[in-house]
Amino acid sequence: MASALIYCPSGGGKTVNSTLVKTRTRGKNLLLCSDNSSVVLKNFDRPNLDIKIVQHWLDRDKTGKSQECFHNQFDTAVENRKYDNIIVDNISDLFDMSILELKDSGKFNDNRQAYQVVYEGIKRLVRKAGQLDCDVILTAWAEQQPIVLPSGEQAIRITPKLPLKILDNVCGLVNVVAYINTAQKKDGSTGWYYITEGKPTMYAKDQIACRKTCFPEDIFQPVTEEEK
Repeated sequence: MASALIYCPSGGGKTVNSTLVKTRTRGKNLLLCSDNSSVVLKNFDRPNLDIKIVQHWLDRDKTGKSQECFHNQFDTAVENRKYDNIIVDNISDLFDMSILELKDSGKFNDNRQAYQVVYEGIKRLVRKAGQLDCDVILTAWAEQQPIVLPSGEQAIRITPKLPLKILDNVCGLVNVVAYINTAQKKDGSTGWYYITEGKPTMYAKDQIACRKTCFPEDIFQPVTEEEK
């Protein structure tokens, strides 16, 4: 199946839009939420959505007591074969949470070891996400990076908020990288869509249908004959 990474600044609609994704056969989606943003969904109708709160990266606390951790929640959801789409909201916060928990655990004398463990864990997760029998959406916050273009011109690049050491790994392994944007509809209301065409100043791609843009609900849908 396929995997995607969608991103935007905080409050830009990651949670709301990721949960619009269509179901295909099982009729259910799962949101694994670490950043408390799932509260916004009380304002929207999502009858096909289950929500589970993620509170831990480690399966044991610093005293050795067992606790429900993200990886067990993710693996259990996959093994249940209940969901068409599993949404991890959000990977930027999940990274921060995991570092804080590892530092607090007292397992490492050198903080660089904690970072390396999390780098490897995130890369394994993203690689695994593209090899399952369900689709996976990762959400992330956005940040801006100063860059120098081949012409020598200085510019700002919008990227998912992830450490540079793993940013290309994550974006390279998923099938779709999409930036959330808004546009005004004919009726005057505002609608969301995904930018899926990459350029030097923005991380984006679409290996599924080579689209420039798509609607949130269609992120894993191939282009129809009418759209060609």
